[in-house]
Amino acid sequence: MENPNIPHGTITVRNTGLKPWTADNYDLSLEYYTDQGGVFSAGVFLKEIEDFFGTAVKIATAADLEEIGLDPKYAGWNLSTKFNSGAARITGVEFNIRHSLRAVGGWGRHFTVFGNATKLRLEGNPYASFTSFIPETANWGVSFNRQRVSVMTKWNYRGLNKLTALPALGPDGFLYLKARTTLDLNVGYQLTRRLSLVGSVNNVFNVVPLTQLRYGPETPEYARRSTTSEYGVAFAVGLKGTF
Repeated sequence: MENPNIPHGTITVRNTGLKPWTADNYDLSLEYYTDQGGVFSAGVFLKEIEDFFGTAVKIATAADLEEIGLDPKYAGWNLSTKFNSGAARITGVEFNIRHSLRAVGGWGRHFTVFGNATKLRLEGNPYASFTSFIPETANWGVSFNRQRVSVMTKWNYRGLNKLTALPALGPDGFLYLKARTTLDLNVGYQLTRRLSLVGSVNNVFNVVPLTQLRYGPETPEYARRSTTSEYGVAFAVGLKGTF
């Protein structure tokens, strides 16, 4: 039996009157560099946007389809178009650290720890297209370098990401990407002064699938998961030359 809350597809209508958005950007940062070459930094930023883009989505009716010249058989599909949603504001804080472990002993000079994180506050029209602005992101890890060998492990965190509106789930129904953390590994071996053998492994443990959530204020927790995609572990090996 078909679920009436899940449209058969999406029809995208081009808005020929869409204006480009403009923004004023303000940044303030503080950086400290250590004698060992490390860096500690923190900053705040503000982006004031005019004529920001938004995405309007509705359930297509026969009248809507007639207006744009489409067959009424598409009634019940999502009808999506871009529009200028007005003013929007993005405020954020960020920090970054990178430092050698030389201070803990001779062995520590081969290791470097690093980390960075960003947190955003997104303000604007409820249907503003903030899809490329993830509210919470972070990366951290450790690298090892000794003679010809280099190894780096890096964890990557992406918080909950709000995507497109889903009017079938109510005025506050949206599609989201669930928060996830993955581990990547990069290795290198210096063959000659100009040539290196390199390799990488993405999503090392293959334990975190990419999950889409669909929900509104009335959607129960157990019904929020929409799709889960597993891409496995990605391996790459190659040669890197410097000329």
